[in-house]
Amino acid sequence: MFLIKIIVFSVVVIVGVLFFTLYRNDANLFDAPGLQQRLTIFLTTNQAETKDDHVFKELTTPVYNVGAEKLYQRVINAATELSWSIESSDIDNQNANFVVSSPVFLFEDDIFVQVQFLNMDQSSLYIRSSSRKGRGDLAANSSHIQQLIKELQ
Repeated sequence: MFLIKIIVFSVVVIVGVLFFTLYRNDANLFDAPGLQQRLTIFLTTNQAETKDDHVFKELTTPVYNVGAEKLYQRVINAATELSWSIESSDIDNQNANFVVSSPVFLFEDDIFVQVQFLNMDQSSLYIRSSSRKGRGDLAANSSHIQQLIKELQ
């Protein structure tokens, strides 16, 4: 009987930590396409990226009413504000690579940002965040992308 209580307690703690982490990472579990698909993705993938037709609305390619050069500078400033380490930046091609460390386990994630010219007054961002370790990221990479987009607004 004591062993069953320990097992139940352990399962409750693990599930609690899992959902707390997902909540902290802005997993938006109850948004479209739904809880099951979001959990499946967050538990089995270790990368997130923006796309024009992304199934998660928060990862749809962001478009800004500002020129590409200005947006690129805003990205560099935003990453600095977020305390991301700049690994490399290429002003000519308007892309940059950053590293983010998770607060608890200090896992490192790589973030690539490419500013895309649309016209003189508009540009968009392609953002890809990838975990260096693990098969599931518990929405950490999606969270990095959301943080950058929020910082730019």
